[in-house]
Amino acid sequence: MTAPADDALPAACTCPKPWETLVTVIEGQTLHARPAATLGPAAALYRARCATCDAEYPGHWRLVPGQHRTF
Repeated sequence: MTAPADDALPAACTCPKPWETLVTVIEGQTLHARPAATLGPAAALYRARCATCDAEYPGHWRLVPGQHRTF
């Protein structure tokens, strides 16, 4: 196996306050997320991104509690 090329790696958040607002899309619905010390259940299946610059979040995250999901 070879390592991915540098241009294949995800870009870092370029916002003035990196990773300030995270979102994820689950079954077509955009939901807010937050950084976390441990991997949340949704994070095992989906990716979080910066809501401003769209960079993929590289760490653990969880959904913000209290959001109404319509699945």
